[in-house]
Amino acid sequence: MNRDLQIAAGLSEEENGMPRLKTLAEFERNYIQMVLDINRGNIPAAAKILDIAPSTLYRKCASWTEDKSG
Repeated sequence: MNRDLQIAAGLSEEENGMPRLKTLAEFERNYIQMVLDINRGNIPAAAKILDIAPSTLYRKCASWTEDKSG
């Protein structure tokens, strides 16, 4: 399957010969990151496309940073 189609379908790297489906949280984070990348990090513009409040998007991004730091 084409790599772009795999990403769009929420598939990630194969495990034991079978593709591993992403969790909803992983899929959401990847999609939001893609929208942010397209908008060059402009949170208000990305939030408008995602149809959520910019404050919601700021909180999601902050929670991902907290997850990384422990």
